[in-house]
Amino acid sequence: MGRILLKKISNWNLDKKVNVFMSCLIYAITVIMLTIFTVFYCKSFINQSVNITRNQLSALATNYETRLMNYYGLSVALSIHESVQEYLEKGNPGNENYYRLVDDVKNTLQNAVNMYNGIQFIALVNYKLDDYIYRGNRSQISNNFPKVYKLDYENSVYCYGKSTMRLSYNNAYLGKNNRMLNLYMPVYSTSRIGREIGLLCIMDSKSLFSELSEWSETEIGSDVFIIDINNRIICSTDEELAGNEFLYADRLQGESSSFIEDNNLYSYQKIGKWNFYIVSRIPLVKMYRDNILVVIFLITLSIVITCFGILICKKIVKRAYRPLDDVIKAMNSAAEGNLDVRINIANAGTDFQKVSYGFNFMMDKINDLMLQVKREQQEIDQLRFNALQSQIKPHFLYNTLDCIHWQATADGNNEISVLVKALAQYYRLCLSDGKEIIRLEQEIEHVKNYLIIQNMRYDNIIRSVIDIDESCRDVQIPKITLQPLVENSIYHGIKVKEGRMGELRIKAFKEENDVFIEVTDNGKGMPDDQIEKLNKAISDFETDMGYGVRNVNRRIKILFGHEYGLHYERNESGGITVKIRLPYRKAMR
Repeated sequence: MGRILLKKISNWNLDKKVNVFMSCLIYAITVIMLTIFTVFYCKSFINQSVNITRNQLSALATNYETRLMNYYGLSVALSIHESVQEYLEKGNPGNENYYRLVDDVKNTLQNAVNMYNGIQFIALVNYKLDDYIYRGNRSQISNNFPKVYKLDYENSVYCYGKSTMRLSYNNAYLGKNNRMLNLYMPVYSTSRIGREIGLLCIMDSKSLFSELSEWSETEIGSDVFIIDINNRIICSTDEELAGNEFLYADRLQGESSSFIEDNNLYSYQKIGKWNFYIVSRIPLVKMYRDNILVVIFLITLSIVITCFGILICKKIVKRAYRPLDDVIKAMNSAAEGNLDVRINIANAGTDFQKVSYGFNFMMDKINDLMLQVKREQQEIDQLRFNALQSQIKPHFLYNTLDCIHWQATADGNNEISVLVKALAQYYRLCLSDGKEIIRLEQEIEHVKNYLIIQNMRYDNIIRSVIDIDESCRDVQIPKITLQPLVENSIYHGIKVKEGRMGELRIKAFKEENDVFIEVTDNGKGMPDDQIEKLNKAISDFETDMGYGVRNVNRRIKILFGHEYGLHYERNESGGITVKIRLPYRKAMR
């Protein structure tokens, strides 16, 4: 599937690729920015909610701490009150002061009930008499008190630091849904340290936890509960949670903080030095629900901006692509064979002006090369025609010379026989079965026959030295390559020395993948500027250059490449050396 998609994309035009790329880029940037903004907004909203919740929890905890400290202070004050201590230490129904002591305690307890509106009752248990004194607003509690307080006291928890004060919040006294806050403070003798002589019980059924219901009214979708030292929920805005264990109690560390678990945001605050935490729970879904309209607005705005950006991008790409489209159309026209097509660079930008100029230059160069190839093809055709034409006369002449050779041999004329035989072999190579490429060894034999003829013609004024490396004897060489060079050395070098003996050296050797053949004479030579002009003339294939040398150099370049051919230079004896460079290719025997 991926390969098919990539292949389909690769067949698109450049403007389509750019449009798709820019569209995807705009979409990606929009989605990334929208995601970042949404996450940032939601995180900011959560942080704001956390701060508000923690401030409210802190205020609520402060209120609870104040009330509980009041109850703690009241409990301490009552436990050390003179009437309470005297009743618990000396109270005895047989004592004549007993009823006075009981009345004093009742008055003390009643005064405490009257001081705090939220207190439902206060009871003082006398361990020595196994009896209690009760003062409060609900008389039915008095009947249930002896049956309930012991069990409730055992199930209560320590609530304030290392003190012995304990607390419970339940419906143990009133039943049904009548939950009350129950505080228990052991009373110790002031005369004998460590001796527990009674128990002070205080019930508050209204004021202390009423703030939780108020919280549920102001914080929609949130639950608040109080957790004791045993990680039990003692009260909650959700009655079903009361009495359950708080599953994330290990996360409650320090005075206050927040954490997220099970898609709920939990914030907590410790109630001063009391062993309780107030915890709020807000479902994240309900928090995000209030932000849906904002997110929808952002998405709608992002879609509008994205579509607008893509529309502008397409127009820009279309306008920027127009010069390139002109280039592509021109290239298509050139591919169809119209080599005269050109691009108008006036309306193109700086970059496309360079592309257009390069295209126009390329088309001009192609036309020039086409003309050059046409001329070279004409030259090749002319060379082949000349070669075919030259084979007509040598064929007839070779047969005639062969007859003269045998006739001279029969008459005993050896000089004529040698001359005619050399001449016959010379023209025989010109035929060479119509082959254009022969072995270097055959070319050397052709030159030897040519030298025999020239020595007989000019009274042996030419001494030749031929040094051919064995590895080069079978190398390919165009036929009649060396003879025109030897002829030039004789007529333009050795012959002009007015009858003096001339020397001609032919050397062939191999270097790496090339073969070099040097034809050296000790003739008159020529100036350096003429040598330079000669090399330039044979390279440029000028028509005013001698046909033989020009033909040799041109055939080598056509057959083997432009890096091969002839090169003239002055040698140490003052004569001329012409170097022939050929590829190292062996010819078939």
